[in-house]
Amino acid sequence: MFKSIAYVIKENMTNLYRIFCIARYELLADMRDSKFGLFWNFASPAIQVITYWLVFGIGMQRSGYDGIPYLPWVIVGFAAWWYISPCITQGCSAVFSKKNVITKMKFPISILPATVCVREFFNHLCMMAITVVLLILFGYYPSVYWLGLIYYAFCAFMFLEALALVTSVLTMMWRDVKKLVTSLMRMLMYLSPVLWPAAFSGIPVMSFIMKLNPVYYIVTGYRDCMFFEKSILAHPALTVYFWIVVLVLFAVGSALMYHFKRKMVDMI
Repeated sequence: MFKSIAYVIKENMTNLYRIFCIARYELLADMRDSKFGLFWNFASPAIQVITYWLVFGIGMQRSGYDGIPYLPWVIVGFAAWWYISPCITQGCSAVFSKKNVITKMKFPISILPATVCVREFFNHLCMMAITVVLLILFGYYPSVYWLGLIYYAFCAFMFLEALALVTSVLTMMWRDVKKLVTSLMRMLMYLSPVLWPAAFSGIPVMSFIMKLNPVYYIVTGYRDCMFFEKSILAHPALTVYFWIVVLVLFAVGSALMYHFKRKMVDMI
């Protein structure tokens, strides 16, 4: 197992520039396919935030949580979620989508999940720009605690890459994996503190299940930094649990990637 972990880390570290170039190319290609290009990186999340605010904030009369008005509270949650969601769904096909490349040339396959996370990180930065502007309008100004967002963004990246290592190989083995993951994404959102806090249901078991979800740690961390001025050490038990989950996923993903690296072409 240690051999496979070392293999994946080495392949990713020695191809950092290639990862960046692939992510940039795919991002620019996606923009060229749209007439308004970069505009949709800002407009799409803004439209969805307004939709959920109208449904839950006004329609269901959510006044807010922990003294924070509902709109800024949910915006921060979605800022994290809209990085997490596409990385999970597109991470499944990170390898399969490059079948034309890996069948024609020798290619470091294990870097493909990272290219998805890097590409989506640009969209995440656009969403964070919207979030910062809106929070300032609501009277929440940047502080030194906002630097903790760098740590939580790194947490999100590592979790998503580790998960994509697993799901991308499983998708090569069984195409239905991506359909299953896509189908479960709405459930994952509702089991994350995006639209409501973990204690919202009033059911202790449900609250416990939500806290077992690694997404809980990331979304809560974003809010802790931007609203409650808490340090990244505010939840030591959750921090240990989160990184154990990440390391296990990374180890399993590395083992799968190392074991099947020479069989990927045969799986297509």
